Amino acid sequence: MSNDQSQFIVEGKLADNERLKRESRNLRGTIEQDLKDDITGGFTADNFQLIRFHGMYQQDDRDIRAERAKQKLEPLQNVMLRARLPGGVILPHQWLAIDKFADEQTMYGSIRLTTRQTFQFHGVLKPKIKLMHQTLNAVGMDSIATAGDVNRNVLCTSNPVESALHLEAYEWAKKISEHLLPKTNAYAEIWLDGEKVKLLSRR
Repeated sequence: MSNDQSQFIVEGKLADNERLKRESRNLRGTIEQDLKDDITGGFTADNFQLIRFHGMYQQDDRDIRAERAKQKLEPLQNVMLRARLPGGVILPHQWLAIDKFADEQTMYGSIRLTTRQTFQFHGVLKPKIKLMHQTLNAVGMDSIATAGDVNRNVLCTSNPVESALHLEAYEWAKKISEHLLPKTNAYAEIWLDGEKVKLLSRR
């Protein structure tokens, strides 16, 4: 067994993340059922981890955590989403779309830029999550495999119009990003009602 393989084995068993993926019906899990559950603002059981492969982390508002606990309420659950954006290249109409969504549909009204050459939405409540993915898809973007034990984003030179070599590097970043996508339609089925995802290479 190689060193790369051994990191997934814990005392003769698969590491829990590998078990989760194996049992998730190709990254579907029971995410759709959780979305319909309005008793809680969060995701339950394995779905808490599984949504990472769809580009999200579950968080809560720490500033009001103690106050909500006193009121015997669960934490104010929300998600952070990281976009898949090879090389950090974004077009003006895409930026306007994400800015509008952040302003109108998130708790904080802001976009966070990251050192992974992409952006993040923070403070998205469960009823707005599907709209968030559909907003990205409408302008040719997605968040597939941008969190968890995956590549997350592919970085490269940040200005593809600088020269032919810069453009070639960017084109390879897009190809690598698409090559590393999970081989499943779970993202489109859950968030886009089965609509085919518009990959960045088609912009």
